[in-house]
Amino acid sequence: MNTRLLLLIMTALSGCSDHQNHYADQIFKAGVVYTADSDQSVATAIAILGDKVIYVGTDDSMNGFIGPKTQITDLQGRMIVPGLHDVHIHLPGIIASDGCDLDSEPLALAALVPRLRQCIVDSQLPPGQWLSVDQWSYTHGNDRSEEFPTLRAALDAASKQHPIILLGNDGHHSAANSVALALATDKNGHRIGLNSDTLANQFAQFGELIGADATGEPNGLINEDARKLLNVPNLWGYPKIDAVLAGRIGERLASVGITSVLDAALTADDIEGFASAAANNPLTWRLSAAFYVDVDDYRSAPDRTIDAEAIVADVLAAQKHYQDVPNLRVDTAKIFIDGVIEGDPLSDPPSLPNAAVLDHYLQPTFAIDPVSGKTEVTGYINTGSEACVDARKKRFAIDMDAFSRDNGFLPERCKLSKGVLEKDATFLYDYTLALFRVGINVHSHAIGDRAVRFALDAFAAARKASPQSQATLSIAHAQIVHPDDIPRFGALNVHPAFTYAWIEPDIDYQMTVSPFIEQIKSVEDLFDPQGYVYQFSYPAASIKAAGGILTAGSDAPVETRDPRPLYNLEKAVTRKNDTTGYIYNPRERISVADALDAYTINGAMALGQSQLTGSLEVGKKADFVILSTDLLALEAAGKADEISDTQIVATWFDGRQIYSAD
Repeated sequence: MNTRLLLLIMTALSGCSDHQNHYADQIFKAGVVYTADSDQSVATAIAILGDKVIYVGTDDSMNGFIGPKTQITDLQGRMIVPGLHDVHIHLPGIIASDGCDLDSEPLALAALVPRLRQCIVDSQLPPGQWLSVDQWSYTHGNDRSEEFPTLRAALDAASKQHPIILLGNDGHHSAANSVALALATDKNGHRIGLNSDTLANQFAQFGELIGADATGEPNGLINEDARKLLNVPNLWGYPKIDAVLAGRIGERLASVGITSVLDAALTADDIEGFASAAANNPLTWRLSAAFYVDVDDYRSAPDRTIDAEAIVADVLAAQKHYQDVPNLRVDTAKIFIDGVIEGDPLSDPPSLPNAAVLDHYLQPTFAIDPVSGKTEVTGYINTGSEACVDARKKRFAIDMDAFSRDNGFLPERCKLSKGVLEKDATFLYDYTLALFRVGINVHSHAIGDRAVRFALDAFAAARKASPQSQATLSIAHAQIVHPDDIPRFGALNVHPAFTYAWIEPDIDYQMTVSPFIEQIKSVEDLFDPQGYVYQFSYPAASIKAAGGILTAGSDAPVETRDPRPLYNLEKAVTRKNDTTGYIYNPRERISVADALDAYTINGAMALGQSQLTGSLEVGKKADFVILSTDLLALEAAGKADEISDTQIVATWFDGRQIYSAD
């Protein structure tokens, strides 16, 4: 036997029988330790030395690790889980802004107007300067009235001296007043304003992203890239990253048990801000940055194609530049495949969703119930009628008044749409392949079933073209997945990053989605087990059964600035609305252990750090969270709907406590 092999055996044997040379710094015992290992094992105690886990097992097995300086914590039945991984979050937005912030409060337009007027007063905003409003809720509130029939009317009432932009809390929807719409510039930078004429001509390509009223005039709703036409100063409303903000972000993450993240869209300036902050105060979380650029900046001229290779070169340069910053990796790129799938039932005519879907969106008609105030579907436009077919053949160059008089609806309602891809399909495809080829992880935003299929097609081509690549592939959201595409997540090793809180059935929200995809006659139809949206929205259990590896991403500050991992965990397990009792497709519920894995070991896999974190196993980093309640026991007792009541007792990172509830 050679000397090296003998030495390895002797070292291993001594490690099993004698712990005297490596007493633990910390021992936690008398608890429930969910390890997130491959067997989903549960222990009662864990030993920590330095920044590593050195043993996981029973209380009695810890005795050999107890030295004169070992600190022992009696968990008293509380639970330890690995540090949580949020693999789709926007860190600059999880801290409340100092500006005009609606905090996702659902406001009727009549209530919105005085709120915005007060913001102008409070900020002492000079005429002509932008009022940028954060965290506007698009899917809740915004009730119209006779005085304020459109968003534009309400924002005009707030001010006719200031351009106003409402920044949706989802990062995709916005609304603007007339002053802002008048600032729209064409591709050559000439200010021509956004109106019915320019919308039909110079800005026709943005027609599916801009809301219009019955006369064809913009109604204030403006989404996605169409917002750039107005030269809005800050599309997402996020502040500049500095040491103070980075510190507050770290505190916020620690308070909810998050120790690793993928920030899904960081600009070069954002990354530099975090790196500069880390130079003086090391990050207390592991930050994987998804490099985000405005890809239109990589056109040599407005009508030229986007240079995908130039973007890849800049990602690689950033990766190299920051490679020595502890706990910071620039290893991912963000791709927006499509937009969002919420339409606007409160507009007249209703604005269609813009997410890329396989079948044409329907054209529902809505009314507001005078008693409940809720939105109801009253019928559907027959887009296959002779009148509609004729209108489309004539490219809507028809007498609008005569058409409306003869048919009872505007010709615009004959429009057929499958949504839009964010950019040219060839660019999205080539960019995906180019990133994967050089080993950059690809994180694609895909909402509609056509967008999900497009992303999977590009991933399949990337794996075929570059089988040696070690990059990971993930899809954020995957809100609706066609059943034929569910097995492909496992086959292609694609990580779906679900925000499980969004699975909770909210009737107001569902009315912005389902009626545009399938015919809905009542609220009960939203929960029809045979319904396409019902069956294939966030199909977590089906993807897992097909070999897919589930992950979790809060997408904070979307909907709320709080990453709320325990709430997300609960909704992954229950898919239940606790107020109405509705459950959104119980067949797609997953277990507590599987939900924890999504937030721990699976997240670590998606971030390419599963050898370092994600589970509580010997040799891995001592990143863990102490919870007030045993989540597995809640599940066993049929009390999974109490998971979100659990408190974060403490958060540990690199073997040291960085948060305590005490």
